[in-house]
Amino acid sequence: MNRGEIWTLADGRNVLVISLTGLEEAYGAVLALVLHDSGRYPDTAMSVVIGDPLPCTAVAVNIVQLRVDRFDGAKLLGLVDPAAMARVDAALRAVQDL
Repeated sequence: MNRGEIWTLADGRNVLVISLTGLEEAYGAVLALVLHDSGRYPDTAMSVVIGDPLPCTAVAVNIVQLRVDRFDGAKLLGLVDPAAMARVDAALRAVQDL
């Protein structure tokens, strides 16, 4: 699991991995944003509309910690483009006051 990847979990939720690549090996868990259907939330300082690899919206307050085994049976949809990921990073900094 790498930072910037979107996965569909076995329970049907789509998530964007936001933790540093390699943390899953060190800690057995990753941080991710639960993604929402496209059009559900506007593009704001706290939310980012993503087009590919899945039309969706990442809301920076929806951070979850997931054990690596939650990805058993999950499907990798692909990598978010660098410009969208930079906007996700900015939204995360804004929400956490960093």
